[in-house]
Amino acid sequence: MRQFRALMVIAAILLGIAVMWQRESGIRREKLGLDMAPGIDEPGPVKEYSCDCEPEEVLTPEMMQLAAKPSWQMEIANPSGPTDIIKPTGRIDIVVDTMDRTLTVFSDGKPYRKFPVAVGKSSTPSPPGQWQVVSKGAWSGGFGTRWLGLNMPWGKYGIHGTNKPWQIGDFVSAGCIRMFNHDVELIYDWIPMGTQVVIIGNSFGPLRNPRREIGPGERGPDVLAVQKRLKMLGFDPGAQDGMYEQSTIDTVKEFQKGHSMRITGVVTDEVYDALGLLLFE
Repeated sequence: MRQFRALMVIAAILLGIAVMWQRESGIRREKLGLDMAPGIDEPGPVKEYSCDCEPEEVLTPEMMQLAAKPSWQMEIANPSGPTDIIKPTGRIDIVVDTMDRTLTVFSDGKPYRKFPVAVGKSSTPSPPGQWQVVSKGAWSGGFGTRWLGLNMPWGKYGIHGTNKPWQIGDFVSAGCIRMFNHDVELIYDWIPMGTQVVIIGNSFGPLRNPRREIGPGERGPDVLAVQKRLKMLGFDPGAQDGMYEQSTIDTVKEFQKGHSMRITGVVTDEVYDALGLLLFE
């Protein structure tokens, strides 16, 4: 009988705690202006806060994936702040940190606004270095609504919007810098032609993973890495421009001959290793 009474007391206490918690939750929801969905397992309408969804739109799995991002990536919870942000008046520079997956706009050397971005994946990393904006345009589709092209000689790279906003904050692109459409639209008018863009913090380095064979006509940051390493080791490839053309091919052949390799003019794993261009996990 005593055990039964003790169990009843414990049950009553737990029930009281549950009722108080439910009441407190309701009060908090009212203060925050949150509405409960129609049912526990039913999708409900949401207000437009952060996930690029329209008012009364139903949350999709992609939006849920976006909402699950770590808090540092959720500056989008306030999608770049108020829409009436004052345009910076100083000299504009941009720094993209691929480790943090952020783009920071500087005005006269001081941070003005930071935005979350998506950057290149391990097989196609965003090229580190100092670049300039050389083209601008209103695009559509996978490139989102705005394009800011960079002066990378080996390919078409730039800062642009996206039609996959849930991927912002990840390593997913072919090397470009992706932003939310509302963010790239905001900064588009801030950034004049010739603006300096510095890409730093590349955790993958300039090489693709796995390292690709480089032959005539190839372009990319890995080609530039080969050219720079050849130059450092005393083999002059000519222009260090990320383009695998005849002068670089001839220099690779010279390097292969000097290291008793088969002379092909193609950069293979053997050449990468001899150059000291290694991948690190």
